[in-house]
Amino acid sequence: MFFQSFRNAVCGTAVSFLLLVSAHAQDVSINFIANGSLRITDGEYVLFTDFPYVSAAFGTMAYTYPYFVEDGEKTITLITNRMDDHFDPATFMTLDWKIVAPAEVVGDLQERYFAANQARDLVVAELERNRILDQAQNPDTQVNVVLPDPIIEPNTVVVEENLVVGPMHIQAIETKSGETEHYSYIVEWHGKKMYFSGDTGDTAHLINLPETDVAFLSPWLYENARKENVLPNTKNLVIYQHRDGEIIPRCTNCFVPQKGQLIPID
Repeated sequence: MFFQSFRNAVCGTAVSFLLLVSAHAQDVSINFIANGSLRITDGEYVLFTDFPYVSAAFGTMAYTYPYFVEDGEKTITLITNRMDDHFDPATFMTLDWKIVAPAEVVGDLQERYFAANQARDLVVAELERNRILDQAQNPDTQVNVVLPDPIIEPNTVVVEENLVVGPMHIQAIETKSGETEHYSYIVEWHGKKMYFSGDTGDTAHLINLPETDVAFLSPWLYENARKENVLPNTKNLVIYQHRDGEIIPRCTNCFVPQKGQLIPID
């Protein structure tokens, strides 16, 4: 199967890279992957944001990191919306991660799962018919067939206002972004409070944000919030969803990470 071969091929590369970003237990570290995607870990659990997405979708950053070999049992990915630059359903169908996402995203994955299972059932039925015919023509020979691999059922959770996943407390904030169902999030984990804006440019919710250890804002939300004087109260302000080499005007206190870069948290 293509994706299984892919996973095996990148495993060695992933292990080497992950050694560089591993964290001690109870100590949360954050690496920027690309676009709105982050890898956050305490050395045991791993939380991704908006990952995997369709690499370079809509002109966003391309990525090559082989994170698909993460252990699914303690790997969670937190999705803000269904757009291709935040969510790649085809790749998700090959993973066993826990997916916390809007209902639109969960519904898409469930529909794909049912459709893939129906297609597999048709293939299995055809193989079985052919096996019976072959067996009838060759009664003295045991005829066996190789069935297609089972379809992985997505491990999905529809976002709620408050969720506890492993050691993480996740607060979902419904925010505006085009015509899609969209959520921004606050995640509390081992005493660190992190805010992720996603795609929204709407500043209304920022007024009610608690103080955070780190806040991730898109360039457009940052500019809107700066003009309206409602920037979040945070120890560390990080810009993500930026373009390669993008300059963020009037953002002297912002951290603008490069792909793969460790993001310091005070």
